[in-house]
Amino acid sequence: MDTSNIKSLLTVISISITLSVLLLIHVGWGISVEYGLVNGLALVGWLTYSYRSAPRIDSLLPVYIICIVLLIALNTLRYTSMYASFIAIHYSAGFANGFVMSHTYWFIWMVGLPVVILLFGGYFLSKGYTVGAFFAWWGYAYVAVESVIQLIVELGHYSLYMHHYFGGVWVAMLLFYLGSTGILKLIRPQEQAIHYESIQPLSRRKKNLWTILIVTCIAIYGMTFYTQTGSLLPVGVIIGSMMGGLVCWRKTTSYLPADPYTVVPLYLLLQALFYIHVGEEVLTHFNQGIASITGQTWTDRDFDYLITLIGPFFWILGAYSLWKRQAFGNFILWFMIVGMILGEPTHLLVFPIVRMVQEGVGYEYFSGMYTSLFPMIPAILSLIVIVKDRLKQKEMMSHD
Repeated sequence: MDTSNIKSLLTVISISITLSVLLLIHVGWGISVEYGLVNGLALVGWLTYSYRSAPRIDSLLPVYIICIVLLIALNTLRYTSMYASFIAIHYSAGFANGFVMSHTYWFIWMVGLPVVILLFGGYFLSKGYTVGAFFAWWGYAYVAVESVIQLIVELGHYSLYMHHYFGGVWVAMLLFYLGSTGILKLIRPQEQAIHYESIQPLSRRKKNLWTILIVTCIAIYGMTFYTQTGSLLPVGVIIGSMMGGLVCWRKTTSYLPADPYTVVPLYLLLQALFYIHVGEEVLTHFNQGIASITGQTWTDRDFDYLITLIGPFFWILGAYSLWKRQAFGNFILWFMIVGMILGEPTHLLVFPIVRMVQEGVGYEYFSGMYTSLFPMIPAILSLIVIVKDRLKQKEMMSHD
């Protein structure tokens, strides 16, 4: 038996058991049982069907990424329906004594944790590692279980739950379908991988149309962000990153899209590290920190929608588009590269220093500071890959 497979198996088992025990102690038996069930299903499926072969990433990865996107959509609908407080009232027996189901802890344990696991799993899957097949099993099983939970909560409390046109039901049904489809792909893998056909460069007209669309979306996002925060400081960081990403996209991957087999793993790793960073901002109330230095109110609800739910929906959707070599995904890639390299250091170099000047305090912790630089690592690696590929393209064109 392959030693590397044994190491992967032992690592998976130890982490799965540790995670279930951690959740049992700190959150309660309800979520611990869910993770135990998903871990068990994934482990059995992996050992039975996928343990001795590398995963078929061309078939598995697109569905896997869409599952993450729809999971965030489901949690966004849950947030609008006050899901956290609802399950705290109606399913209190499943939580540990003393555990308070606030939005913050709901996001950390029931939104951020699974999304980060899925994103790290997407990295291993997109790299073609054998353990990536375990994460494929885990991801498909998790979204299927979550969809069943949503249906039980929403339809089992028909007159009490805030349905909002049954949006949660529809997304849960779609998630169950995709999760089941992914499991069937793992049970009956395709004989041959699917290879991408050659992609033609964007014409000047299409590039300009995409630019107009992107600039319009940036303007709408910027106005929404400014309306919520009332300050140019955070708006300038994000909008500046978007405009910088647009310029870089036009100069590089708008001609020929980035190689998805190279950049998608790095992008998924970047998103995993960035979502951990978002979790730190939620725990330490980044919006309140910004409000203290700008003098403007930034409500928790506005921050939650824009930064923790709606934003990541599009950013992770960018991974799917990037895999398909589409313009949207290549722009989002550049936006994240610029944002991580130039924007994230503001947590160390701008925000705390502005507070020093305004409030006369020392250089102190500012929300998001501890994890702000980690997403820079895959961002820099992605930048290097794109620049090298672009230089190769130019060299080939000059020889022709």
